[in-house]
Amino acid sequence: MNEFKDNYNDLKNNINTENSKLISFLIYGIILGRLLEKYKKFRKKMKFRK
Repeated sequence: MNEFKDNYNDLKNNINTENSKLISFLIYGIILGRLLEKYKKFRKKMKFRK
């Protein structure tokens, strides 16, 4: 458990403001990608119903 705390503190210290912006864009990109994937799957499903 102590090793985890050390690794977490190192990670927290290594992330500066520029990197934190990139990480947030990455997370938003993943969320948007998943939503787009679900939307396309839903549209495809609706086409087969007709």
